[in-house]
Amino acid sequence: MTRLIIVLIIVLSANYYGFSQTVEPSSSVNKNTLQIELESLYAIQKEANIELKSWSIPSALFRFGLSEKIEVQLNTPILKEELWENDHLVHSLNKFDDIQVGFSVNLWEEKKMLPEASIMIRAILPTDSEFKISKLGKICSINFSNSLTKKLTLNYNIGYAVETDASKSGFYIANFTYSFSDKMRFFAENFGDFTNRKLISQNINIGAGYNFSNNFAFDLSVANGINHNMFYVGGIVTYVLSTKS
Repeated sequence: MTRLIIVLIIVLSANYYGFSQTVEPSSSVNKNTLQIELESLYAIQKEANIELKSWSIPSALFRFGLSEKIEVQLNTPILKEELWENDHLVHSLNKFDDIQVGFSVNLWEEKKMLPEASIMIRAILPTDSEFKISKLGKICSINFSNSLTKKLTLNYNIGYAVETDASKSGFYIANFTYSFSDKMRFFAENFGDFTNRKLISQNINIGAGYNFSNNFAFDLSVANGINHNMFYVGGIVTYVLSTKS
């Protein structure tokens, strides 16, 4: 039974880091623009007397605008994990987690009640020593955005993931962002993973962000599990660089 719990926690952790991050944008970065997002998270998940502590130290997401409608993406997660049982450390590792590479395409712009939309597709490349094409995973999502008022925006994603172990699940993210000014914003977010039979995990996330300039921003957030015992705190530093001379 203990082994089953350990496996369950590790699977939930993989789902969380891979697919349940903050909402994906409904539009691409500008042409010839490189956007770098450095994200560091500290998460704790508990089940009975088992506890998994995870850090991303950090994970990096690179977005580059090939055109005004298409961007390419590269995600390179670096993780540290500790598994505790009855307050005793039983397992610890640092790992370069599965790489995600893909693209996002703008589908259409917002028109009255019609939300702005894009489609994102990424391949998940396993980084273990036994790399096989058959172990490739994938993530596909449709990303939407509605401007409810001049300051309030609704952003939401719905998607499907196949992991490198061939397990399959859907995911959703719904995000309300309120901009106090051009520099400061607050957001509340609900995200989760599900199968065709049940809701695997559901979480609530709140946070705030500040734009120091047009090229540099910082976001801080905390999340808590609704139907499972999970908590995280994290921050994202965003750099925007123009590559056009």
